[in-house]
Amino acid sequence: MANVTTNFNPCIVREWKQMLLPITASTVIVEGAAVGIEISSNDVTGYLDLAGTENATGNDFVGILAEPITAADDDYATAGKLKAVLVPISRDTAECFFTVGEGTFAATDVWKTVKIGSTSIDLDVDTLGLGARITGYISSTRGKCVFSLPNTLTA
Repeated sequence: MANVTTNFNPCIVREWKQMLLPITASTVIVEGAAVGIEISSNDVTGYLDLAGTENATGNDFVGILAEPITAADDDYATAGKLKAVLVPISRDTAECFFTVGEGTFAATDVWKTVKIGSTSIDLDVDTLGLGARITGYISSTRGKCVFSLPNTLTA
């Protein structure tokens, strides 16, 4: 990953591994965005998509996109294009820095489970959800989290 520090970013890089994984077609995704399993009609598609669009009933987090996908990319409209994704080696211990999307963040929010923001680049710290567990407070706009929550069940 480049020096993107406003989105999700691993706290300790060696707790994450970089993998080339298949991404859905025609979706702009910024570097540092959380990506998860794409689900359509209660079934998986085989691709990853923005995690914020998939976590209403469970955490389908797979990793953090390590390179941007833009509409100008040659493979933008290709389903299954392989892109670099940082995947936690252990979802229970691999922490990452996060930015507060919505809500008022305080030290008393540590250990809360919250929703990944709709843009997949931050956490909505006042919205209970199955996106991430807050593990550390840095400031009113930054913290640490893990993505150790259960995955959505599909048929």
